[in-house]
Order: sequence, then C-alpha cells, then structure tokens
Amino acid sequence: MIILLVLILYILWRDLVKKPSPVAENASGAIGLFDRSPVPDRTRLKVFAFTVIGLYAIAVTGLYFFWYKRSKLSSFHWFDDKGEWNQIDKAGHIFGGYFQTMWGYELLRYCGLSNKQSAVIGAILGVSIQSSIEIMDGFSSKYGASRSDLGANLIGAFIAASQYWMWEEQRIMLKYSYDGNKAYEKGELAERASELFGDSALDKGLKDYNNMTLWASVNPSKFFPGVYPKWLNYSIGYSADNLYGGFENKWIDKDGKKHDRSDLPRMRILNFSLDADLPQLSNGNKAELAIFKMLNIFKVPLPRVQHKWEAPKYVNPNPNGWGRDD
Repeated sequence: MIILLVLILYILWRDLVKKPSPVAENASGAIGLFDRSPVPDRTRLKVFAFTVIGLYAIAVTGLYFFWYKRSKLSSFHWFDDKGEWNQIDKAGHIFGGYFQTMWGYELLRYCGLSNKQSAVIGAILGVSIQSSIEIMDGFSSKYGASRSDLGANLIGAFIAASQYWMWEEQRIMLKYSYDGNKAYEKGELAERASELFGDSALDKGLKDYNNMTLWASVNPSKFFPGVYPKWLNYSIGYSADNLYGGFENKWIDKDGKKHDRSDLPRMRILNFSLDADLPQLSNGNKAELAIFKMLNIFKVPLPRVQHKWEAPKYVNPNPNGWGRDD
C-alpha cells in the first residue's frame, strides 16, 4: 500500500526531522476551514450535497463504461450469489457500506449536524450509494441483483452508524488491504486471473479476490483508557486463495475450451496482525487529522499470522455446470 507507506514516512519526518510548531489558538472565535461547524451551516451543506451528487454521477458513469458496458442489457432480474467467491465479495460489500457511512458522517459533522443526525443520514447515504450498484447489476445479463449484497451493505452501514450512536467514534474499524502476494502461474491460471480480475492496479484492487483482505481492527485504548500506546490496534482479517470462478474452479475460455482446476482447493484464510489507528497519530493539526480519518479505512501493512482451511463446495446454479458468463 504505497499511500500508507508514504504516510508512515511523513509521520517519521514530522516527528523526527521537522521542528514541531505549536498549534495556534483561535483568539477571535471564528470557525476555521477545517473546524466542525457548531450549528448547521447552509453553505457547507449545499457544497456537500452538490459534491456528493457530482461524485456519484461520475462514479456511476465510470462504472458503466468500466464494468457494465461489456455486458448486454436485460430485463431486471435477481441472482443468488451468496455462495460465490468464498464470500469475499460479501465482505467487500460490508466494507463498502461501512466506509461510505463513515465518510458521510465525518462530512456531515463538519457541516454542523449533530452526532445522531450524522450517524443516521450517513448510514442512509452509505446504503443508498452502495446498493444502487445492484440496480445496474439487475439490468446486466452478465450479473443480476443480489439480495445478499443488499444485506451486506446494510450490515456495513449499521456497524459504522451504531458505533457513532453509542460512542461518537469508531472503536472497531473495518479496513481493507491489497496484498499482491498471489503470483499466478503462467498459462491457463494467469490467463484466467487476467480475464476475471483485470491487469491494471485499479482492476486488481477492486476485483482480485485472491489478493485482498478485509479486516476488523480494534483499538483497546478506546475501551480501556489506560492502555498504551493509544494508536495500537489488534486486527483480524478474512481473505481467500485459489479462486478462479464464482462457485468452482471450472470455466470455458473465449475459444470454447473447457478448463477444470478442481485440483486447486478453494481456501478460506483468517489473518491476525497489528495495525494503527491513524487519527491517534495526528499531532493536533486539523487538516492532518481530517486526512488521517479518511485514510483510516486502509490497514497499515504489517506482518500477519494465518490460519487456512478448505471451503465447503457450493452447488453451481448454472444449468451447464460450468459457471456463469464471468
């Protein structure tokens, strides 16, 4: 994770090289650019609303050309995908609902809304933005809307909103990491990985289920104030390996040739590692704190211990027995 490595270097430079400058007191009482408004600020709320609408429009347009344009349109339909990809995709939907709720909450607090207002509206935004993808899936012949995806989006938003409601902070943080440790063998496996997950960094970051980990990262000092250091988190993550199809490692390539790699066990993996609660590393600078809060959805790359086991086999719902049109 290049961004986090740059962040670590910045913190080292800030604390060990750069001369610390005292945080300036605001004697006038005026609200600074990075201060939360104490009351609802109409200007900030308008900027927030227009920004969300604009970014959402750009994201949906990008998704269409980047993802959905490759498949034909169909009438709206559902697809039961709860058995696919060892549920890594479901963990991704939980994470999506979580971090979109969290970002929405922080921006709404910045605009002057109360803690509970921001938690509820942030959750509604998180679920709505994440779940709108299911509408596009539902009209795509290649996919199909998923009830389990909708449920996962709701779970992620609830995890974020409930913690704000109870504690006004995140004590159990959901995080993402892209590991890049899986090297695909040259030949059919490399070709299959390229077909499924793409070759660009963005493609792989979104779709390479063999190389991503979704984490629950807990900060003990937020439960027990005497615990030190206050930035240290303990994390447990879920990942998978040997996934070359949604339900099974069987596929038909573009030339019509059948490939059966059922010899490769589809693995579930539990990961145990340390992590950092980035806002706890802030020196009090409000701009820095805002950036650290936004980046706190990514796990700091630290060594891990793993426990692996083979996943149960799922019945492929496709009548031909060779998977969907991936």
